[in-house]
Amino acid sequence: MYDPLIPLLRCLVCQSSLTLRDVLRDSHQEIMTGTLVCAGCAAHYPVHHGIADFLGPPRPPSIAQFTNELTPTAWAYERLWRPHSLTLLSGEAFPYERELALVTNWVAPERSGLIIDLACSNGLYARTLAPRLPAGGQVVGVDHSMPMLVEARQRAAALGLAISYIRAKAQRLPFEHSSAAAVTIGGSLNEIGDLVGCLNEVRRVLNPSGRFVAMTLTRHPRRFERAIQQLLAPSGIRFWQAADLVAQFATQHLQVVDQRQYGIVLFTLARVTG
Repeated sequence: MYDPLIPLLRCLVCQSSLTLRDVLRDSHQEIMTGTLVCAGCAAHYPVHHGIADFLGPPRPPSIAQFTNELTPTAWAYERLWRPHSLTLLSGEAFPYERELALVTNWVAPERSGLIIDLACSNGLYARTLAPRLPAGGQVVGVDHSMPMLVEARQRAAALGLAISYIRAKAQRLPFEHSSAAAVTIGGSLNEIGDLVGCLNEVRRVLNPSGRFVAMTLTRHPRRFERAIQQLLAPSGIRFWQAADLVAQFATQHLQVVDQRQYGIVLFTLARVTG
């Protein structure tokens, strides 16, 4: 984690600002260890191995989220699955270059400000957007899985990217109201659990001109494949139609302004309304 992020962080208990104590930085000024202390209620949030932890002991509510807490899953995610996933799911050639160009265009990082890569896993979107930010901008990756965040931080450090990482729930984000220029999420809405709670937090942290860019998997049009998707429901994975997501976004004052669908892979751009 890096110092410029601290003024934008807020206590999960009382929403007061946080100060950093007992800090140890590395040679690149990354905060490796320390404690974030609430100025209002004195709640404490530790920083370990460069990652601020707002969750405490792991308590994944679903099988899908439990699986993501495993170190082998974090190791394999970008090495074995993620580079090929959209090609397999869309039914057409869909390399990283194609996906990341679309996400970058919609986020428009040249606008600067804070970009939150929500449910970031190994931090693919964060690593893509960070080099494109002008001076004063910053990217933070958020995930509930410490192994995923450790892998994400190592990948960012290997590229010399100053990206902050935070362990937190998508439905309870430790950021100031209207602090973010953009929020991205890549595929994790399907396993996020409380979708409305997540969208409510996204709307809360976005500033009035903020953008929300989501990559989601939709219900399959064919009956057999749709039945398989339904079998995944007990594990905590859900699938929606594109129109369903538009309606859900609207309930949280997020207006969908563009959607692109490739097979069951859906990209959605939404902006704040109201």
